[in-house]
Amino acid sequence: MGDMPVVRWGPLRLDVEIGVEGTVVLMTVLVVALDDGIEDFIVAGQLILGPLVAAFAAHLFSRRLARRARQDEPPPTRAELRRLARHSSQFLLLGVVPLLVVVVGGVSGLYGPVTAIDAVIWLGLAFLVVIGGIGGWRAQHRVSGAVRGAVGAGVLGLFVLLLRLVLEH
Repeated sequence: MGDMPVVRWGPLRLDVEIGVEGTVVLMTVLVVALDDGIEDFIVAGQLILGPLVAAFAAHLFSRRLARRARQDEPPPTRAELRRLARHSSQFLLLGVVPLLVVVVGGVSGLYGPVTAIDAVIWLGLAFLVVIGGIGGWRAQHRVSGAVRGAVGAGVLGLFVLLLRLVLEH
């Protein structure tokens, strides 16, 4: 599992690939859900948890399957399986801030579930720009690399937002 962590935060090692993939998946599901309407904060929370739990399970399964499929390597040990599970759990970590937005809205009544989901989508775009910048910096150790990474990730996020415009019309 030669993934290079992008950011170390205490004991956490955050992977740019999972950050980008999970955020784009979540944003896409939320954009499609906004077109169908969101009834309440419970549904909003489910819309956040559902795709991230599915991405976690799919990532863990695919990594384990790929490891087992390599016939020249022994089956993964329990320690390797735990490491794979910890690595894949980053998909679940991506749900913390979005769920906080939904919970704060539900508890405070300051905004509705549609506004909460809309805010999560825009936070996702901002997160993509940040993680793209960090990934670009890590790749080249230059400001120009960080800017290119941030712009590329921002364009990817804007592509997802364009999907919203297409669905609304």
